[in-house]
Amino acid sequence: PSQPRMMGISGRPTSTDGKTLQPMQNYGVKVMSMGFLIAEDTPMIWRGPMVMGALEQMLRDVAWGELDVLLIDLPPGTGDAQLSIAQAMALSGAVIVTTPQTAAVSVALRGAAMFGKVSVPILGVAENMSYFEGADGQRQHLFGQGGGLKVATALETELLGEVPLDPAVRQGGDHGIPVVISHPESNAARVFRSV
Repeated sequence: PSQPRMMGISGRPTSTDGKTLQPMQNYGVKVMSMGFLIAEDTPMIWRGPMVMGALEQMLRDVAWGELDVLLIDLPPGTGDAQLSIAQAMALSGAVIVTTPQTAAVSVALRGAAMFGKVSVPILGVAENMSYFEGADGQRQHLFGQGGGLKVATALETELLGEVPLDPAVRQGGDHGIPVVISHPESNAARVFRSV
């Protein structure tokens, strides 16, 4: 539901035929989110069948058109959303996202194991909040170090990148201008493009 804010998109999707929604768009990216369909302050308290119904509608009842990639941002873990997506679609693969600390590594490995059980290949691992780089260029590993590499090694896959803690990433999300647009030459933007 946070995608509208993070992508700088407001309004509601339209439908030309009363059945199929047109995806919202900004920065050349087509987006569909529950955030377009409910009020911003409405809690998302859904059980499994409701989650599955919403996911199916976003996949089948949106006029996506020609796409290079369909990226589905899922919550961490092994819940209804992940299992429903894996069963409803022929996925090319999953990218596992973790942070460096041990607790996050455990959650990431369980999520990857679930995808393995439903024959979804793991494309790689991205580590978020890897380090904070001070003005002096020194890196501080506030959440530990090496969690992403630990997950990638355990899964016998590639570490796609280590995203730094950068205030510009948070500001971009809050203001709807992703860091790859607002600060394209920054280290954070470089890592996002690499991933």
